[in-house]
Amino acid sequence: MQEEILIPITLFIAVAIVLYNFLKSRHAERMAIIDKGLNEEQLSYLLRTKKAPASNEWSIKLGAILIGVGLAILLGTMAPYDMRDAVITGLIFLFPGIGLLLVYIFAGKKSEE
Repeated sequence: MQEEILIPITLFIAVAIVLYNFLKSRHAERMAIIDKGLNEEQLSYLLRTKKAPASNEWSIKLGAILIGVGLAILLGTMAPYDMRDAVITGLIFLFPGIGLLLVYIFAGKKSEE
């Protein structure tokens, strides 16, 4: 058999095994709760998922990281050719860090209000 065929087959089998184990453990957990004698109201309360309040903070952080990486690459290409790789690498770590610090500062001021 060729290697090109083995990769999708292996991926499909791995996903199927993970899904089967997830569903089996969830079923076993629910059966254990029912065996303890909880009624339907208590069971629905335990199985209900709590949704976190909607927040756009993660999108602001992602935007700051992407802007930082873009600025790092843009400014790094202006460096001399023999130092370009080192400069870009350093700036890719520096600018997203600065962006996240700015998000932290501005989000902190917003939450205080």
